[in-house]
Amino acid sequence: MPPALLDAFSGIRYLTDRQPPTLYQAVVAAFMREGHFAAHIRRMRHAYREQRDVLSSALTERAGEHLDVAIPEQGMHLVAYLKNARSDLEVEAAARRAGVVVRGISRFYHAAPARSGLMLGFSGYPLQLILPAAAKLASVLTRQARARSF
Repeated sequence: MPPALLDAFSGIRYLTDRQPPTLYQAVVAAFMREGHFAAHIRRMRHAYREQRDVLSSALTERAGEHLDVAIPEQGMHLVAYLKNARSDLEVEAAARRAGVVVRGISRFYHAAPARSGLMLGFSGYPLQLILPAAAKLASVLTRQARARSF
């Protein structure tokens, strides 16, 4: 692009990219009007509920002595509160080393006293991956508990 035309082309690009193309808008509108979006939402709610239930059951069964699982009514994440005043950030790091991604929630507290817990996502994961991940997390928690008792 010649430097003299850069501002003009940038301005045109800005104006043309402000809204999605009309064709995409029409397709999405038809998708919604024909009920496909509502059906998609129903399928996703069912899938997420199943994933949530599998994860919460596996965590309670395998790591219940280390965690209190808060089962949400809806959403794509759940929170498991750590027992015995553990550092959720230490658990987060140890879980990451074991190949499991969790987020310590203590960093999200601003005014209230921080509570130690883990945020775990369950949507978008096939059930056959949720169970091994819960088992790995339980193993991490058990190893940490043993190390703390020495």
